[in-house]
Amino acid sequence: MAERVPAPGIGKDEYSEQQPNEMIQPAASSSTSRALVPPSQELVPHNQSQYTTFRAGTYVVQVPKDQIYRIPPPENASIIERHRDPSKRKKPLCCNFVCLGILSFFLLFIILLIAGLYVSVIFSKDPKFSVQRLVYNNKTKSHRPDYTITLKAQNPNSQVAILYKKGGEASLYLNTQEIATASYPSFEQDSGKSKEFAVIFHGSKIKLPKEIQKSSTSPKPKVHVKFSLGMDIPGRMSRGALKRSMTFRVDCDFTVDTLVKGTRVLNQECHTNRK
Repeated sequence: MAERVPAPGIGKDEYSEQQPNEMIQPAASSSTSRALVPPSQELVPHNQSQYTTFRAGTYVVQVPKDQIYRIPPPENASIIERHRDPSKRKKPLCCNFVCLGILSFFLLFIILLIAGLYVSVIFSKDPKFSVQRLVYNNKTKSHRPDYTITLKAQNPNSQVAILYKKGGEASLYLNTQEIATASYPSFEQDSGKSKEFAVIFHGSKIKLPKEIQKSSTSPKPKVHVKFSLGMDIPGRMSRGALKRSMTFRVDCDFTVDTLVKGTRVLNQECHTNRK
């Protein structure tokens, strides 16, 4: 409740006489505002203004105890701590979004790079083979001669290396009949490289065909012989750390002019497929 204290030197009776028309502001409840409000208009005399005028003096204002904050609330203390230590301030969301975007970009880039390497290996070109020459060897006059065939392997890929593993098998045919077998050599071929190598075929336990007998004993006229070559070669194609194993099937049809000294390959046709 607001009380007015008389000014020094003025008695209580004098003070009441000098202020006959002034109204004392009632005390504000704890649920209302702390400000002093003027009395209702009905209590104000007609010869005074609408609002009560308070003269200079000393006033005592009473405030409910439950509204006095002696200690700052915890949330205010945390705000002060954040202002004192900038490291504890919350980073803006835009910074988090930027970092997340950069991370996603690099992750997507790595995935696309690996996928591109894998696709380049899968859809890489198959090696190409060709028959360079054939040497017929039957010094013992037996029915199991040897055939030394020189092949050329070419890797047409610019960024993929090829490894030919051990265990490759090769067969030589005459009129669909297998007349000799051999083992394919193991070696590695870099991208864009070609290599010539010899494969020795050992004759099978069969009767020597007449075409081979005539061509190997008659220098003139020359007797042409048409052979077929089939090879199953286990291999591996690689690009960097990415590798993929597969088996190459090579089929060649070629014709030689004679089996005596100075044999030449007249024509040929080779195909390579993956198993």
